Amino acid sequence: MRRIGIVGAGQAGLVLAIGLRQRGYDVTVFAERPAGEVRAGRLISNQCLFAPALQRERELGINFWDAEAPPVREVAFAAAGDGSEPSMAWRVGLDRPAQSVDQRVKVSDWLAEFERLGGDLRIRRVAPAELDECAREFELLIVAAGRGSQFDALFPRDDERSPYREPQRAIGILYVTGTLDAVPGLTFGMAPVGECFLLPVLSVHGPVHGIGFFGVPGGPMDVWDEVADVEQHHETARKLLRAHYPWQATLLDDAQPVAPTELLHGRITPVVRHPVGTLPSGTKVLAMGDAAVTNDPVGGQGANMAARAARAYQEAIVDRADRPFDEEFMHDAFARYWHHARHATRFNNDLLAPPPEHVLATLDTAQRVPAVAHRFAHLFENPADYEDWLGNPEAAMRYLREVTAERA
Repeated sequence: MRRIGIVGAGQAGLVLAIGLRQRGYDVTVFAERPAGEVRAGRLISNQCLFAPALQRERELGINFWDAEAPPVREVAFAAAGDGSEPSMAWRVGLDRPAQSVDQRVKVSDWLAEFERLGGDLRIRRVAPAELDECAREFELLIVAAGRGSQFDALFPRDDERSPYREPQRAIGILYVTGTLDAVPGLTFGMAPVGECFLLPVLSVHGPVHGIGFFGVPGGPMDVWDEVADVEQHHETARKLLRAHYPWQATLLDDAQPVAPTELLHGRITPVVRHPVGTLPSGTKVLAMGDAAVTNDPVGGQGANMAARAARAYQEAIVDRADRPFDEEFMHDAFARYWHHARHATRFNNDLLAPPPEHVLATLDTAQRVPAVAHRFAHLFENPADYEDWLGNPEAAMRYLREVTAERA
């Protein structure tokens, strides 16, 4: 039985660990907190999993929340105009519902499931200097400790794949409850100063809504550094809606923060890292998930990419059979993941820049041509279509001419 260690217990690491245990591998997970502390802790993130990522959970039988989590059946988009109404707006159904489940719910339940399957769970913060000691126990050590971790220096920045060196958004997220049932599944608003979203979530408190703002640094939505509590956050969010998304000005008037712990502020630098790190002993370790590829959450790709990483790494491990988990294997495992992650990364990075004319034309046409809205909305589910479509101005405009001609 091959021995594998995973440092980190988030979406990527735990899905991989559970999948490998089901295949009979001897797996150890190093987690910083036990399940009870994770569930009782502060908000970790906000996420929306689309159908391919949900399918992986269902294949493994770890989709424990399907009966409780509110389905996300639609995407609604609106862009700010000069007045109180949006300059463009549309909504479209998803072919397969998406779902948002609080990471605290998932991680705590998956930690319990991993132990139920006979996995070795060690509650321990592993420092970089301790990785060599850990690595001696295992045939393969994977670092899935998330973005902005203490292990960043181990996996250098890949300059060719990382266009940004600074955070591109100031992020503020709040969980609220109230009269928001009429809001479509995923509501996305765009303004020159940043973006906002509203999403139904199954949280540790039950069904709620997550509302998030992504402000351009230094702009009028870069306001979260001085916000200290949920009441101040709630009032700040109401002001931002009135100022920049006036068609949703009253959205939060009858909503209340869920609890003092249900807010999140931060800044994330998008980065792709070289996936193989070398320890002082010369031992190689493999980065996974956000430790390898970190995207700003504006494109909703983080948790979906984690699920893709777990599948790609598991397939690489199983295909390796009894051969060594050497550096060649590690690069191959990451290449399997990057085959998809490159599309998500390009899509997400482009969302952080002001939209070019062909993208604005696409969003405008989506108001009149449902097929265009459908295609754009499903980029969030699978961005593989992006580079040859919206990533190519000529191809994008040619497509618009074709679909418009078909309706004439």
